[in-house]
Order: sequence, then structure tokens, then C-alpha cells
Amino acid sequence: MTIVSAFATAAVAQAGQIGARQWKLVLLDGMTVSNSSAAYLELNADQRRFTGNAGCNRMFGAVSVRRDRVDFSNIGTTKMACSDRRTQRLESDFVQTLEHADRFERRGNSLELYVRRRLVMKFIALTKHRPEDPADEVRLEDKKWLLVAIKGAPVSKLGRTAFVVFDKTKGSAGGNTGCNVFGGSYSAIGRTLKLTEVISTMRACIEDERMKIEREFLDGLEKANRYEIQREKLMLYQNNRLLLTFEGEAK
Repeated sequence: MTIVSAFATAAVAQAGQIGARQWKLVLLDGMTVSNSSAAYLELNADQRRFTGNAGCNRMFGAVSVRRDRVDFSNIGTTKMACSDRRTQRLESDFVQTLEHADRFERRGNSLELYVRRRLVMKFIALTKHRPEDPADEVRLEDKKWLLVAIKGAPVSKLGRTAFVVFDKTKGSAGGNTGCNVFGGSYSAIGRTLKLTEVISTMRACIEDERMKIEREFLDGLEKANRYEIQREKLMLYQNNRLLLTFEGEAK
């Protein structure tokens, strides 16, 4: 193999490796994206799945990478309400443009996505935050998790009295629904999660919305099969569907 062909082969191989890095969105349809925007994209190491943030909501889906070709599909997002109109527009445009992208070019620490020959998005590589000591990473069992949203919709002040804590030693999970005390068993392997045998006290809270919150809260706990912890927030999912969102508080 000649030096030139070896160099070309290495360049193609490098260009095809865009997984396992966080790519921050800096340009969308010719418009500069604010540096304060949370929008970013990250492909798994095998370059078959992706996650990220559309600007306000988490996003996820499937991706196919072959040489310089790319195809994003089955894109989903969480449903948190975003009050800022510019952020709403960014989210919509980001997701729609991602669906149409069909080619990419990687230039060192920058990634460009194209629709045919037209540049539609540009990203820069971020250094992913990784704790120096694995013991510093927030785990399920480290916090008291206070309920802040159900299916992406923020809960009221009453709803924020609901919480859950996990005890790894006992394999138990329990807390308060905002009306009743509850408890059960749980198992977590990797990012998979299963709560079983959940029981609660039987107090009736009919004077306000707490019974409705309780039903949705317990239903979410029982249906959850996956979790993510991001920036002191715990998200419980049923596959790719966001069920419950919590904020961590010291026990």
C-alpha cells in the first residue's frame, strides 16, 4: 500500500468514528446557536443509537453510519414544557433537520451534517465530564429523589412532597406519594430498573389533587424499566417514554 493510499484509508476510518463523543450544536441552517444552549448530540460507541438534548428536552433514537453517510431515525424527545419561544423553535428545527441529514464530514474536533451538498448543522466536540473517582458519580442510592415532573409536565407544590429512596443493601425502595407511605423491592443492572411488590398505606386524600398525583406516581414506578441520572436529576423511563422526573436531595 502506498503512503498516499494509506493516508487516505486512515482519514476515512477517522472520519467514520463520530461515536462516544458529545457534539455541541453551534450552527443550524446558517444561524449561529447561542453558546448557552444545551443542544448537543452523542452517538453510542457502536454508532447505532444516539442521545442528546434538543435545547430543552432530552432526545434519543437510532442512527446508521457508513463511511460518510448517516441516517437518523425513530427520533423521540421528552415532553417537558419549554417556555422560551426561541428554545422551542430551536428544538423543532434541530429535530427536523436531523431527520433529513444524510451525510457528514468530521474535521478534527468539528462535525458537519449535510442534506446532500448543503451544510445544515455544525457541532464542536465537548470533553465529557467524568468524575475523577467513580465513587463521586451519583447513584440511585445516594439521594432522596423528590418528584418534580410526571410525563414531562411539572408537578404542583403538593406533588413535590412525593419522593423515593433506594436502599441497595436491602434491595428496597420506598418513600411517600404525597399522601401515603409506600415501599417495595427493586433491582438495577446497568441502566435497567425494575420495581416490584409495591404496597402503600391506604389513607384517602380527597381534599385536593394528591390522589391523582399518587396514582400517576405509583403507576410510573411500576412501569419503569430504565433510568438515567443527569445533573442531579433522575429520570425513569418505560423504554424511551419518560414517566417520572426527580431532583436529588441529600438524605
